Formats: sequence, structure tokens, C-alpha cells
Amino acid sequence: MLDLLSAEPDRQAAYLQASGVGVDEILLQFDDVLHVARARVGDRSLSHEEFLLLQSVNGHADAVSAGPESIWTELALEEAVEWRELRAAARAAKVSLERSWSQDFDNSPKSLDG
Repeated sequence: MLDLLSAEPDRQAAYLQASGVGVDEILLQFDDVLHVARARVGDRSLSHEEFLLLQSVNGHADAVSAGPESIWTELALEEAVEWRELRAAARAAKVSLERSWSQDFDNSPKSLDG
């Protein structure tokens, strides 16, 4: 989901057109991810710090949601500062999460089997 959220406006618009959904679908899908992430913090498969990264993205998503009705157009994906800031926040979170998960993988116990 962070791939789509951080994607350039033309890629986001192409996704929306191919899916036959409105611009709000991007935020609805992220909201679904956030609900799953909360559960993952509870079962400890996602750290609190990783969840905070998603929460920071959510703050920018809230700013988009609070914007004028014109924010819900494909043109706004390109022109509205709220969408640009959301993409930047999603990109930063994605990079941080990928780095964190890569380190977790690199630090995981290695099998001696082979």
C-alpha cells in the first residue's frame, strides 16, 4: 500500500482508472492497512516504532481528508500540496520500514542446514 501511496500522481491515477474507483480509495486502503498494523502491534509482529511510522503517514492522510472537496480529483493528486506531502511521508515510511525489515532479516538466526 505504501507503494501506491508514495507513487507519482500519474501512477496513482492509472491505478484508480484501472480499478474503477475514486481517489478516496487510496486513503480507504491505507486505513485498512492501519487497522491491520494495530493488530500486528498487539501480536508483536510489528514494533511500536514501525507503527509510529505508519501513524505519521496517517497524519498526512488526515490532512488530505480535511481538505476541500476538490481534493478528491485526479487533478488534485498532482496539484494539491496535501497529496504531495502525503506521498513524501509515505515514501519516507516505506524506506524506513524496508530498512528495518532488512536489518531484522539480516540479524535473524541462520540455519546450519544449508
